[in-house]
Amino acid sequence: MTPPRRNRRSRNGGAQPRRTLLWGGLGLVFVYLLCFLVFGRMGLIAHVRLTEEAVRVDREIARVQTEIGDLGRQVAALNRDPHTIERLARERLGMVRPGETVFLFPPGPEDGEGPTP
Repeated sequence: MTPPRRNRRSRNGGAQPRRTLLWGGLGLVFVYLLCFLVFGRMGLIAHVRLTEEAVRVDREIARVQTEIGDLGRQVAALNRDPHTIERLARERLGMVRPGETVFLFPPGPEDGEGPTP
């Protein structure tokens, strides 16, 4: 009489539980690496934040460069244009030429400071 056939799994002597533990461990390592790549210090979320910050800084740089250009043009006008100097002296310092008469009017309602009824 021949002995009964054994199942192939039982012949390995417990290889199936080892294989399950191996795949489970690899799965845990994969999940850990995935979380690290997404949420880590240099992960995907940090990359998105840094990209947004770089765009914001680039906009700020462009705005400041425009402002610098405007100020440079104003300085150049003050250095070579006497009409600009005269206009600023009249507006900011209240200067007048000899023989001119200045009329000062009280603020009106269109200025928002007039008398209220």
